[in-house]
Order: sequence, then structure tokens, then C-alpha cells
Amino acid sequence: MESHAALEIEQAAYDEFLIQWNQDAFQQQRLGQAFYNFFNLHKLTDQRLVTGLYEADGQKATTLISRIFNIR
Repeated sequence: MESHAALEIEQAAYDEFLIQWNQDAFQQQRLGQAFYNFFNLHKLTDQRLVTGLYEADGQKATTLISRIFNIR
């Protein structure tokens, strides 16, 4: 399946995020919010790509992450 993701994240960085997520390091945060904060996505000049990610949780956040990002 061809990916249409426009942004890239290193696999090691994504793995570190998941480790911290699974250890409850982001208490009181939704998955999308934690991902957004962990990767400092507020620094992106064009926020259109990540619209809705901050507010997303669970499967919706996972789906958005896989659509927006290539994890390599």
C-alpha cells in the first residue's frame, strides 16, 4: 500500500514515545496530545497537516499518526 504521509519521524524516536506512553509518562494527556507535545509539532509552520491530532485519542489518534507521518 502506498503511503501519502508528508512528514517523517525516525523509528527510534517513535519507539521511545511509545515506551513513555506505555509507562504513563503523559498523565492526563490524550494520545494525540502526547504525540503532538513529544515531537514539538507546535513548531511546524504549517499546522494544516496536524489538524485534529492534538484533540484525538485512541484509535483515532493512531490512524491520524499513520496517515500524517512516515515512520522510518
